[in-house]
Amino acid sequence: MTTAASPPDGSVDHDDDDALSWGDADDATHVDAAHNPVAVKERRSHDDEGPLGSGPLIGFGVLGGLYLLYTVAWLISASVLAVGDLASEVMRALAIVAPALWFVATLWIGQSSRNRTKFVWLLIGAVVLIPWPFILTRSFG
Repeated sequence: MTTAASPPDGSVDHDDDDALSWGDADDATHVDAAHNPVAVKERRSHDDEGPLGSGPLIGFGVLGGLYLLYTVAWLISASVLAVGDLASEVMRALAIVAPALWFVATLWIGQSSRNRTKFVWLLIGAVVLIPWPFILTRSFG
């Protein structure tokens, strides 16, 4: 019984090294991996002290401007509201400084975090701290 891999004359060739050879080593086009190692580019380590790229810098700047607008909107809304007791004054002051405090706290606490993580927390703050009194009173009257 002959198999498809055996030569037609029935003899079996056991010289596997010839099957793994691609020609003469003295040939000018012969390349040996042991003598020609592949150059692998090393991954850069994250430099915490390095400057931000243009994308994160623009994103943080836009969100910083949005938080500044939120602070101004809360200041205008708080100045229109009636003055009450000490608790309402404290709440009014906290409402005014909350956007700036969130922005600074996110960047300060997230110093060792990736830019994407800080950006997500800034977006969450942008949604949570929307100055609803300013938006509702200015749009309806």
